Amino acid sequence: MVIIIQSKSLLHSFLKQSNMKKLSILSFCLVFTVLFAVNATIAQTAAEYKAKIEKINKEMTRYMLEGNMEKQMSLYTSDAISMPSYEPMNEGIAAIRKANEEMLKTGMKITAFEPVTLKVLVNGNMITEIGTYKISMSTPGTESPMQDHGKYLTIWEKQKDGSLKVKIETWNTDVDPMSMMK
Repeated sequence: MVIIIQSKSLLHSFLKQSNMKKLSILSFCLVFTVLFAVNATIAQTAAEYKAKIEKINKEMTRYMLEGNMEKQMSLYTSDAISMPSYEPMNEGIAAIRKANEEMLKTGMKITAFEPVTLKVLVNGNMITEIGTYKISMSTPGTESPMQDHGKYLTIWEKQKDGSLKVKIETWNTDVDPMSMMK
């Protein structure tokens, strides 16, 4: 009852005000409503992209563990750039494929990979993913797999069909390589 009386009182005082003041108040309310709606849409979109990226990361992990290079490369744009830790930059899908093939020729095999998406930032058709990883790799002549963990940044490009592909990726270890030599 008090709320209804107060609402009627607010409406009555609003109707008494000049047209210019009414327009200002309505404009403020409209701008506030639009900003609230846009912010909610962006947050929802980031959450949707995060779910989509996490699904792709699971596919990518499966392909890495299976050694399925073609499926793995299908998740990159043709002009993708990869900037691995302690290695030269690879520009284009052919260079990324070659670098992966060279790694496989050494006998190194990824035995476990766990990416964790921490943050997703949406900017038009480019989506930035920030995360952490844990990886295990076996190499010929070693008894137990090498363990590593670190952080990564991936920029995904939204394709015309709505899918996402890796445009730029970089990662680096949190493990001090000098400590492994001791």
